[in-house]
Amino acid sequence: MNACRRRIVAGCAAPLILATVPACSPGPLTAPKHAAPMNKPVAINTEEGSGSLEAARRELTGTWDLLALEYAPREDGVRVSLQAKGTLTYDEYGNLTIDAHTTDPAAPVAALEASALSFRGRAVIDPQTRELKMMDLTGNVDPNEVLSPERRRRYEITDGVLTLSSIDAQGRVMAISTWRRRL
Repeated sequence: MNACRRRIVAGCAAPLILATVPACSPGPLTAPKHAAPMNKPVAINTEEGSGSLEAARRELTGTWDLLALEYAPREDGVRVSLQAKGTLTYDEYGNLTIDAHTTDPAAPVAALEASALSFRGRAVIDPQTRELKMMDLTGNVDPNEVLSPERRRRYEITDGVLTLSSIDAQGRVMAISTWRRRL
């Protein structure tokens, strides 16, 4: 075949060949040099307590309605019952939302500053001690004055009722809130 004819055939065939070649898909620029587990992972159920965090999260996940609230306004630890309504929501990612309302004169002053209290944050769970710590709280009033997020909260769930006991640095129970799981 002469050179001119080859150029014509190549010129006509090139668009046909290019039209049938699939487009390139993204991929790694270079092949991985090695693969190894990261951060020394431990397989589920290979150590004591494994899976207990996930079980505790599932147990707490849901929406809870406030049944009762007791608060210790003085350092002697004597608790008084407060009239309050509220909802606590805990999701599978550890996010915690509390919406509450009280007009009880015995409530902390900061709790009476707004007609409805709204807080959002995270709850870090320790399933061995059955405690949770509220972290990164924000709200429409100062969470430090109403919720005392620095305190540990011991939790207990019995027959669909969640009891949270707020414990100060000296180990005294300063507040108890009782919640029923919403169905």
